[in-house]
Amino acid sequence: MLRMMADHQSTPSWFPLSGVLFYCIRVVLLGLNPIILIGAFWYAELTDGLLLFLPLLGVMTIVLGGLLGVLLSRVFSLSRSQTGAMFVTGSFINLGTFGSLFCVLLLGEESLAYVALFRLFEELFYYTVCYPIAKRYGVSQAEGVHKGWRSIIRDPFIMVTFFSIVIGGMLNVSGLERIDGYGPFIQILVPITAILLLIPVGFSMRIQSVREHLKLSLTLSLVKGLIVPFLVVSVALLFGLGSLKDGTIIHVILILCMMPTAVSALVPPQLYQLDVDLANSNWLVNTGLLVVFIPLLYIVIPLI
Repeated sequence: MLRMMADHQSTPSWFPLSGVLFYCIRVVLLGLNPIILIGAFWYAELTDGLLLFLPLLGVMTIVLGGLLGVLLSRVFSLSRSQTGAMFVTGSFINLGTFGSLFCVLLLGEESLAYVALFRLFEELFYYTVCYPIAKRYGVSQAEGVHKGWRSIIRDPFIMVTFFSIVIGGMLNVSGLERIDGYGPFIQILVPITAILLLIPVGFSMRIQSVREHLKLSLTLSLVKGLIVPFLVVSVALLFGLGSLKDGTIIHVILILCMMPTAVSALVPPQLYQLDVDLANSNWLVNTGLLVVFIPLLYIVIPLI
């Protein structure tokens, strides 16, 4: 897919663009990302009682977005590859870059600790649940039925990530101290991985795809940006999180639920031959709607 995508780019014949795009994603998912995941799960305070609910709400946010994406695909009678694109752009959410940024801007630096708790199982869920589901939409229905879980087990992107999380969790409960300098090293790796993932995404980006899919992208963006926060915040209030930390936690939940599609949602469509144009359109429209959602947050936050 990446090689085909690169063939359409106007680059010099001597520049191995297809090889660069091909290896960017693999270097991140098979090399750098495992280092980050091991370190993150090795360091996380998994025994803290406060972690019992916030990470579950984070997973709930991802699940609801993906389910709504699939539901809209049924409503619009989309193909399998389009449904897969709707699923990943509905489920993947920018909790890290935008989520952290707007929580700090709207609530202050102390909110970052709660952002981390909300995101605790984000990567785990993406790679162990969302990626396999995206893979199933990326193959023909017959192939998916015959291979089943064997195709997931044989997928290096899924299994390397899974074992990285297992190793990090085992190190966490082992009592061993994390290696000095691991934390600063991860802080360097995170922006590097973001840049490496943005390279193939940038080459595959087609602004004109928005014109073709505007109605569908707007529908997904509004559903994802309004229904998901309403449901997740309602559950959080039901379980009494509204009064914790003078309302800061419920405000963090609201902000994170309204964040746009993560740029990492554009990786599975490239890996598994989903509808890249539809995924691009959904990401662009959803991110653009921040100009509407952020002022809305200023209005809603004081009310809850």
